[in-house]
This record gives sequence, C-alpha cells and structure tokens, in this order.
Amino acid sequence: MKFTKNIPKTFFVFLTLSLLIWLLITLSKEYVAQVSLNVSYEALPQSQLLQASPKEEIQIIAKGTGFKLLSTRFFNHSVQLKTNNLSKKGKEKYFFLASNQKIHIQKQLVSGLLLEAFLKDTVYLEIGNLVSKKVPVISNLKVNYHIGFDALKPIQIKPDSILVTGPENQIKGIESLSFAPLLLENVSVNFSEKVSLLVPKNLKNVNYNKREVVVNGFVEKYTEGSFSIPFTVKNLPDNLNITTFPKEVKVVFKVDLPRFNQVKESAFTVVCDYGVSETNGFSYLIPKIISKPNFVKNVKIIPTKVEYLIQK
Repeated sequence: MKFTKNIPKTFFVFLTLSLLIWLLITLSKEYVAQVSLNVSYEALPQSQLLQASPKEEIQIIAKGTGFKLLSTRFFNHSVQLKTNNLSKKGKEKYFFLASNQKIHIQKQLVSGLLLEAFLKDTVYLEIGNLVSKKVPVISNLKVNYHIGFDALKPIQIKPDSILVTGPENQIKGIESLSFAPLLLENVSVNFSEKVSLLVPKNLKNVNYNKREVVVNGFVEKYTEGSFSIPFTVKNLPDNLNITTFPKEVKVVFKVDLPRFNQVKESAFTVVCDYGVSETNGFSYLIPKIISKPNFVKNVKIIPTKVEYLIQK
C-alpha cells in the first residue's frame, strides 16, 4: 500500500520568506573583497601619445555591504586615472602609484564602497612623441587590356601620398601604404576606381588622413608602326673602316591612334658602339636607340645584332 504525503503550500511560502530574510540580513552586513575596476586615463598633452595600450583594469580591496560588493559583479564600474604626475623609468616608459590617487579614485566609486588598498599599486604607461609624416601609396593594380588597347599614360593614384600621425615608434616603421588588390579585365575605356587602403591592423594608435584612394586609368586604341632607320657607328678607330650588314635596322613601335601621324622617322636615332663590341670580344655590333618620341612604347630593333667586316 502506498502513502502520499501532501506538503502544504504555506510551507513553501514560509521557506521562501525565510531565505529572503536571511539573504537580506547577510547582504546588509559589511565585507571586505577584491573588486575589479575598468580604468581610463586623462588626455595627454597634444604633443604626446600612448605608444601601447595601457592597463584596462585595476584590482582593489574594497569594503562595503554585500549589496554594494555584489553590484560590482554585475555592473561595470569605471574610474579615470590622472597622468599629470608621472615618474620616468626608461626612454618611453613611465609609471605612477595608484595609491597616490586614492582620494581621487574613492570619489568615483559608488556611494557606500570604501577603497581599502590596491592589489598592484604601480601603473605603467608607454608615452612617446606624436609625429606625422607623408608616405607614398604603392599601386596594387593589375590591368589586362582588350586587344589593341593600352594605357595612354601612367596610372594616377589620388591622393598619391597619405599623412600618417601617431606614436613615433610606430610611425617610423611605415614606409609606404598600398590598397586592396584590384584586377581589371578586358579594359578598353578610361576607368576610375575607389579602393580602400590596407593599413597595419596591429597599430591601434595611428591615424590616417585618408582611408581610400581613387585609381584613374587613361586608355586608348594603339596600333603598330615601323621605320627602316640608318644607324651610325661610334668609337670606331680612325684607322679602321668597316662594312655593316645590314646598313639599316627596322624600328618597330606601338603608338596611340590619335598621334600615329605625329611619329616621324627623324625622331629616332640608332647607334652601334664599336668600343663595346671590341671590349667584350663580340664579332658583331649591338644597335641601340638613343632617342625616340616620348609617347611611343614597346620599341624594338630588328635585327638585334649587326654583322660587320673590316676593310683592309
């Protein structure tokens, strides 16, 4: 035979009330406990800056009621520390004693919480000079042009340099900046692309006057042209006569269509240096272009070697 015991509901009511009363009495008493405080720091002079992230918390021994101490577990308590009375330990390392700011910190604590002591009294700061410098922006662009098209002039990056400001020991390691990789395919028209700069993620105290740049490209249709150019031989001894084969070389180049008719044969000068061939023991001459129009590109000489015979 089974027996069922019915517990009156009033029992649970009295049990709950008893626990609440015990909790209120317990939390109303004063205790001493360790408390963590979030910290911030007074602004430094404009010419100085923190070189590294400082301590974000300090631990104190505090006295207060259980209610006050318990509240520190659930709510973030933050205090500001003064930086106007620092002692120097090294070139960029400074420190101060939190105990010297005890009254200042006490005023920022919640009412009823008494600051007794600090677990670690010394707070270290790395402080250096605030400096600025301009660094160039390096291209990270790759362009594949449509057949018959090419760049009319060099790619433009605006701005082409960035003003970087921050701690001296961090700034000195930044020599240049680049932007996110940009690939353009089958390009046949002018383009303008806005891209984000790639900045070092580990440098938290560095500021950049721009975070984006604009990449501009100017594109034109190109064609190929060529001329047969006579060449001269320099550094030939006075008592030596030679016959070259061939007597002219072919100069092949690319030029944009609008300026094709501006390219003149007379704008090209080709020279072979006999002294270079003699010094290196070559049995041939090497033709080189020493002048050409500045707007032509991909200039080639055919052939790349000129044979010669010495006349006796």
